[in-house]
Amino acid sequence: MVEAFNAESRRAPRPRAQEGAAGMRELPNNNELERAILAVLLDGRHALAMHKVRAQIEHPLAYFQRDHRIVYLACLELDDQGHRVDAQAVSELLSRYDFRALLERLHQQQLLLDSEQLDSLGRARLRMLYQRRPEDEAAGFQDSALAAIGGFNAITDLAASFSPVAGLERNVALLWDYYLKRRLIARLQLLCDKAYRTPDTFAKLLDEGGQAVLDLGRFTKNSTIHGIAGTVDETLDDIQAHINNPEVGVKTGIADVDDKLMSLRPGGLYILAARPGVGKTSLALKIVSNIAGHDTNPHGVLFFSLEVDRKDLVKKLLSAAAHIDFRKLETGALESDEMERLAEAAKSFKGWQLDLMDVSDLTVQTLRSVVRRRVLETNGQLKLVVLDYLQLLNSARSDANEYEKVSEISRVLKVMARELRIPVMALSQMSRDSEKGHGAAPREPRLSDLRGSGSIEQDADAVIFMHREGEGSKADECRRIKVIVAKNRFGPTGLTAMNFFPATMKFEMAAREIDPDEVEDGSRRERIEAQPTDKEDLFG
Repeated sequence: MVEAFNAESRRAPRPRAQEGAAGMRELPNNNELERAILAVLLDGRHALAMHKVRAQIEHPLAYFQRDHRIVYLACLELDDQGHRVDAQAVSELLSRYDFRALLERLHQQQLLLDSEQLDSLGRARLRMLYQRRPEDEAAGFQDSALAAIGGFNAITDLAASFSPVAGLERNVALLWDYYLKRRLIARLQLLCDKAYRTPDTFAKLLDEGGQAVLDLGRFTKNSTIHGIAGTVDETLDDIQAHINNPEVGVKTGIADVDDKLMSLRPGGLYILAARPGVGKTSLALKIVSNIAGHDTNPHGVLFFSLEVDRKDLVKKLLSAAAHIDFRKLETGALESDEMERLAEAAKSFKGWQLDLMDVSDLTVQTLRSVVRRRVLETNGQLKLVVLDYLQLLNSARSDANEYEKVSEISRVLKVMARELRIPVMALSQMSRDSEKGHGAAPREPRLSDLRGSGSIEQDADAVIFMHREGEGSKADECRRIKVIVAKNRFGPTGLTAMNFFPATMKFEMAAREIDPDEVEDGSRRERIEAQPTDKEDLFG
C-alpha cells in the first residue's frame, strides 16, 4: 500500500480542466512549446539562453506541466548561483532536492498566485520562494525530485527535443501568453462564481471585471529593448509617412495654445486645471465647440460631465453661441431677436458630432469601457474625450485613499489615450495653496498645485492652468484670464491672455499688449540716432 501511494503521489497530475458551455475544457497550454524552451536551456551551448528566457519568465508557474515547472525551478536556482545551466547540472541538483520539499515551494508560489501577489514580487523575493535550504536535501535518490519526474532519462529526453535557438524569444512570448490566458480565465471564473452568490449590482461586478483585465494588462511584457539602428529606420519611415499623409492633431481653435501644443496629439493626456469658478468648464466647452462644430472639418467629441447636467452644458453652449445671458435661458425671459438667435444656434448644434454623458457615479474602468465601445461604434471618428472633472471619478478600490485614487485614474486615462490613439482632456481642481499670494492677488499656479497626486503632473503630456487676473465690479463684466501652458512634453510653455464673459459663458482672445522691446529694431534705431529738428522743444 505504501509503495502504491508513493507511486501515485509521484505521477504527474492530469491537466487541469475548466468547465464551460461545451463541458470540461483544458486550460490553454502547449506542452511541445514548453519542451522546446526547456530543450534550449538544457542544451547548455547557448550562453544567453537563460537570460533571454528569464527576462520574461521569473517563476516556474508560467509553465503548465508540473515536471516542466520542477525543471525550470532548478534552472532558476542554478542561474542565481552563477552556475551554467545544462542537462547535467539540472539533473545533479534535482537528485539532491527532496521531492516533497520542492512541491511545497511550488505550493507556496501557487498560493501567492491565487492571491494576485506572485507577479508583483521582485527577483529577490521570488528567489526566496524556491531557494533550497539544508533541510531540503533528499535522504536518498528514491526521495528526490529527479526520481519523481522519471530520472536522468527524462532530462536527457527534454534536452534532445529539437528546438532551434533562433525561435527562443518568440516561444517564450507565446508561453507567457498562454500563462496570462490561464490567469484571465481564473479571474473571470471567480467573478462568474461571485455573480451567482453576491447581492452586488451588475455595474459593480462589471467594474471588478474591468479592473481584473486592466491589472493583467500590466504583465504583457512589452518591455522589449530595441537597437538604435532599427529604431532610426522606423522613425524615418514614420516621418516620411507624415510627409505623404500629414496626421495633424485636433486643434483647440485657440491659436496661441495650438502653436505651443502643436494641437492635441493622438494618445496625449491634457490637464486643464483651475480653482472653482474661474471658468474651466466654459473654456472646455469652447474647445469642444471649435472641434465638434468646425465649419469645414468637424471631429467627434465625447464629453463626460460628472458635475453638471447635460442640459445645463447645452445651455452654456447656447449662451455662448447665441450671445444670450445665461440667466435668461434659465428664467425663459427672452426677447424675440434672442429667440431667433437661440433657434439658429440650436439648429447648428444638431449637426455636431458631440456625445454627452452626465453621470455622478462613474469609475475610471467604466469610463474606459464606454470610450472603447464608442470608438468602435463611430468607426474611428471619435477624436477627443473630455472629462469634467478628474477628481470626481471613482476608483474600483473602495479602500483607496485620495492619493491612490487620483494616481490610478491619471494612469488609466493616459494608458487609454495611448491605446486608442485619442487625445484625452481632463479637467482638474487645484489645491487651496494656489490662492495664496501677495496681498489680495493670488499668485500664478504651479504644477505642485494640482490636487490629489503628483502622478497627474507625471502622466500628463501638457498641463494648462487658468488664472484669473482680475474681474469687473459686477458679476457679468469681462474677466481677464491667463491660459498658462505650464508643462508641455513636446513644445514650449507660455501664456495666452483671454477675456471671459461670465454672463454668456463666452471666451474670446484678449487684445495683445505690445511690448516695447518687440518694436522693430530698425525703426527704434532710426529714432534714437536721428538729430532733433529746429521745431522740436527739447525741454518741453
